[in-house]
Parts: sequence; C-alpha cells; structure tokens
Amino acid sequence: MKSNVVFKSKVVSRDHIEIFVSDDGQIMVRDVGSSSGTFLNRLRLSPSGRESRPYPLKNGDLIQLGVDYHGRQDGRLEDIYKCVMMKVFVSKNTREQHQIHPQRLKVALRAMLAAMNPTASNASDASTTDCCICLSALSSQQSLFLAPCSHCFHYRCVIPLLGSAIMFQCPLCRQVANLDANV
Repeated sequence: MKSNVVFKSKVVSRDHIEIFVSDDGQIMVRDVGSSSGTFLNRLRLSPSGRESRPYPLKNGDLIQLGVDYHGRQDGRLEDIYKCVMMKVFVSKNTREQHQIHPQRLKVALRAMLAAMNPTASNASDASTTDCCICLSALSSQQSLFLAPCSHCFHYRCVIPLLGSAIMFQCPLCRQVANLDANV
C-alpha cells in the first residue's frame, strides 16, 4: 500500500523520501533522489539527485527534508523557505487483547525490580510500584520504562526527560546511562 504526504515547501522535492517496512519488520527510510537532501539525525543520506540505501528508523530519530533557504536579491532578504523536520515515534501495537491481571503485574514488577537491585534485602525494599514523576500507580496495559538503575516510570512520563539525547539521567538516583550502548 502506497500513500503520499505533500508539504507546501520549495525545499522539498516532489518525490523526496520513502518510508517503508522491510521484510523483517524494521521501519526503513531512504532518499529517492531529492535535490535538497534528506537528513537522518543531522546526517545526509545521499548526495543531491542520487538515491540512498535504506536506513533503519528508531524511536526518537529526527528526519529533515531539505535545508533552510534564504533568498537574497540586491543585498536584501527576499524569500525564506524552511526545511521540514519530523521526529519519529515507533511503537508496536499488537491486536491481541490480553487478559488484565493487575495483581500479577504488581507482583511481577516487584520481583523484577528486586532481582535488578542487588542492595535490596527483600522485594519491598526494591521499589514501590508507583511512578515517581506523576505519582500514579503503575498498572496493566501501560507502557513502562525501566531505567538501567532499576527505577521504573510510565513511558509517557519519561519521554520529555529523554528528548533526542541518548544519555538518560534517572530523576531518582541521578545515575547517568547511555541508552544506545549495547548490553
């Protein structure tokens, strides 16, 4: 299935980029020969007028179509055309409905946090099952973010803290971790 997105901008070509899902389920992007360029996380994918190879997209990637153009005539600023910037948010949606067991979720969260926290003497010392950012309980059918330091937050609460950076500083213990590092 093919869909088109149109931008009213003189720095975006008629056929600029292609975003598609590869055979293995990875979301990919490629420049299809644009004149003003496609940039992924500020790196140009291919030279002007040439197709690029496909590049995988990750959550938080920044796609830029074209570059800002400031036209001048007789020494005065005439036309300004802005590039198109897009931030990528990738989530996997399964269509299956799972049975909700809130008590099992709390027990599993406590056990997981206890296993990841070597200084905890028992499961109740490891952590609570509340998000320290919004102070609401962690419950089933919610996206959770488990920090490398074993603190757990709602994913929607931690997104503003992540921004486009790859370094994460835990709001509880201030431990800094590189989220792009191989485990």
